[in-house]
Parts: sequence; C-alpha cells; structure tokens
Amino acid sequence: MSTLLDHGPHTVKIWVEEEVTDSRGNIIRKPAADPVTVTGCTMHPVSSTRGAFPAIDVRQGQRVDAAWRLHVRDAPLGWWSRIEFDGKVMTPLGGPLVYTASNGTRHISCTLIEER
Repeated sequence: MSTLLDHGPHTVKIWVEEEVTDSRGNIIRKPAADPVTVTGCTMHPVSSTRGAFPAIDVRQGQRVDAAWRLHVRDAPLGWWSRIEFDGKVMTPLGGPLVYTASNGTRHISCTLIEER
C-alpha cells in the first residue's frame, strides 16, 4: 500500500470518455456530460511556460501554458477525458499511463494541460 496512491491529498472531477454518434453517423469520442469525483489522488505541476504569444486582450497579460501530473490508484481516464482540479480545467496530453508492475505500485499517471 502506498499512502500517496491510496490517500493522496487532492480531489479531482473527471468527465469520462464516451463514444457517441455525430450528425453524420460517425462514431466520435468526447467527455461525458456529468463528471465523476475521484478522491485520494495527487496532482502536482510539471511545467509552466510563459508564451511569446500575447493574450487576445492586452489587459489580460501574457498567455501562460501549464502542465500538471495526476497520480491515482484507479480512475476512469481516457484520451478524451476532461479533468478539473482547483478550478482549472485540463485535458490529457497523450493518453493515461497504466502501471501494473505489482499490486503495491499499480497506478495510473497522466500528464494534463490546462485548457484556455
């Protein structure tokens, strides 16, 4: 048992990836309408860059792109999921990584990028 994987200090909302049929009959993936709350996970910032691109409105300042890492024992994460933490809405940057080496260290890790 890992304290951080089983009893982490953070809570996130996850909009589960779902498949739907669009108006043209194509099957597409998108975040579900209602979120699932996941407790006991760990979120930490990975990087933050102040972009060279100006904001749409000069009064808003410069654009800042931030990446976060989610570590959780188990969660319904997919490539098209949406995650909310501390008022920030994020999407997976690549897919979630599932680690299954042993029961004690089994977990899901995912790099997230803040939506703008």
